[in-house]
Amino acid sequence: MRKTLLSLALVATVAVGAAQPSWAQDTHFKVFGGLSYISPLSEDDVDFGTVRDSVEASNEVGWTVGFEFRFSKWMGLEVDYVNATHDIEFGGAKIAEIDFSPVSATLNFHVIHTKIVDLYLGPTASYVYWGDVEFDSGLSFSVSDVKTDNELTYGASVGLDIGLG
Repeated sequence: MRKTLLSLALVATVAVGAAQPSWAQDTHFKVFGGLSYISPLSEDDVDFGTVRDSVEASNEVGWTVGFEFRFSKWMGLEVDYVNATHDIEFGGAKIAEIDFSPVSATLNFHVIHTKIVDLYLGPTASYVYWGDVEFDSGLSFSVSDVKTDNELTYGASVGLDIGLG
């Protein structure tokens, strides 16, 4: 709960500071911040002794900050950072936590660009920092924290800015 409140306070601070530049649709530089909903897409079945059940990460709300530099009215480079902490669940019960923090670069193509609406999409490359899997101390068995590997990944992004001013 404490991490969530600190995250929300940071997002609110960044959003207030970044709001004015993000309202200006025709600028060449945009700073933004906000909330991110992160939903892991898979689960795995594992065995703990004689028990076999699914292990999955929970859906979470984290925060994001970033900027975009526009080369032209139709193309820009966006760099952003996302942070969230996921619960790791075994059979629906929380057994651990893991931090998820990707840094992403996206080549945005602004396909619809008006004074009110700006729709953009493009390819994304992300370097994902994973924290250690930190097991709860209240478990009935003893497990030390598990180290994880960081990964480079690719994808696509779609965004929509709606001007308020």
